[in-house]
Amino acid sequence: MASEKALSLPKIEPSENIHQTKDNDKNNSLIIESEYASKERDAFTSKLVGKLDRRILPLLCVLYLLSYIDRSNIGNAKLDGLEKDLDLTKSQYQWSLSIFYFSYVLFDLPSNIIMRRWRPSFWLGILMFFWGTVATAMAASKNFASIASFRFLIGLFEAGKCLDTRFFPGVIYFMSLWYTRQEYGCRISFFWSFSSLAGAFGGLIAYGISQISTSTLKTWQWLFIIEGIPTIILALFTAWYLPNSPETAKFLSKEEREFAASRLVDDAGASHNHSWSWRQVISVFTDWKTYIYMAIYITGTSALQGVTLFLPSIVAGLGTWSAPAAQALTTPPYFLAFLVTVMVGWSSDRYFERAYHMMATNALGLFGFVLLILLPPTNVTGNYIAACIVTVGVYANVAVKVAWFNNNYGGLTRRAVASAAIVSVGTIGGAIGGQIYYG
Repeated sequence: MASEKALSLPKIEPSENIHQTKDNDKNNSLIIESEYASKERDAFTSKLVGKLDRRILPLLCVLYLLSYIDRSNIGNAKLDGLEKDLDLTKSQYQWSLSIFYFSYVLFDLPSNIIMRRWRPSFWLGILMFFWGTVATAMAASKNFASIASFRFLIGLFEAGKCLDTRFFPGVIYFMSLWYTRQEYGCRISFFWSFSSLAGAFGGLIAYGISQISTSTLKTWQWLFIIEGIPTIILALFTAWYLPNSPETAKFLSKEEREFAASRLVDDAGASHNHSWSWRQVISVFTDWKTYIYMAIYITGTSALQGVTLFLPSIVAGLGTWSAPAAQALTTPPYFLAFLVTVMVGWSSDRYFERAYHMMATNALGLFGFVLLILLPPTNVTGNYIAACIVTVGVYANVAVKVAWFNNNYGGLTRRAVASAAIVSVGTIGGAIGGQIYYG
């Protein structure tokens, strides 16, 4: 037999291609792990933001709704006879509207600085209690001096709240403590949309109150009392319920608190610092953009507050309907504004774009004003539709403006001071708006 020879197989060295394959496998593994971690982070973020939305947004929105009702219900009260009962001239009535905005300009920035250095929940609760008390006490107005004094005080106490002229700057800053810039626009728009919803509710409430028949109080007095008391009650709840910052939020777990704080640092970088900085305060007023933002905001609020304060009178002047019917007819424009404002805010965040959204809503409001100018008074339907278009345009526009300029300021102190300064000075537009309409 032939002898068997052992077969020796040649040793095969790993080729360069095999090394490349192993490296690719490792890289692919890292990519998969990274994608998995990213999905985990996204899921955790979604859960956290949902928790924030459920805890923070509903209360802020209700507060804003009450704030806007308390300050704008004087327009509804006029239809119920306030101007006649207090023996006000047209000029006196208009100044009682405008004086509210003067106190806002004077006290909004100091109030926002206090909230920056103190507990926001406690400060907002105090302001709410006093503004609700004054709003209710407006029922005791006897003449121009008393109604003007009450309006001035409401402006003073609403000046830190963040709800558009008063409450608004505070809420703008407060939301920046919880949400990233990309999450911000939609939530500011949703929050702001409750100002238009307040107009819708205000019209319905005024219509219901107008059906009250009593010799004890006038209809407009009942309006101030019924719309002012809920604010006082909610003030006590706010001081207890509203969280102050992610780091101290008891409704979040320890892991959620740490993540909520860290993601804001990632979003804003080193500028997201809780310590007070006078350097940041000074930088706001040495930045030329601040004054451009103020001018832009003034133009928006002059149109907005003119519509807010006089829409009931404008609607009443379109036809021969009764005061209660005119109150009810103010509801559809505001409800449409609520829906469009929410949609514009969502779209602005979805595409992380502000400028085109501002331009579109500006154009819409301008188109409505042009229609009101050109349409003959006899075209009641056309003028009413134009009033709806104006209301939708001016309300949707302001929310995008606020998100836009707030996104452009880094640093918590800088953002708090800038939002208060821009909104407070911009509220001069409200004083202008109170003097525009004669009717």
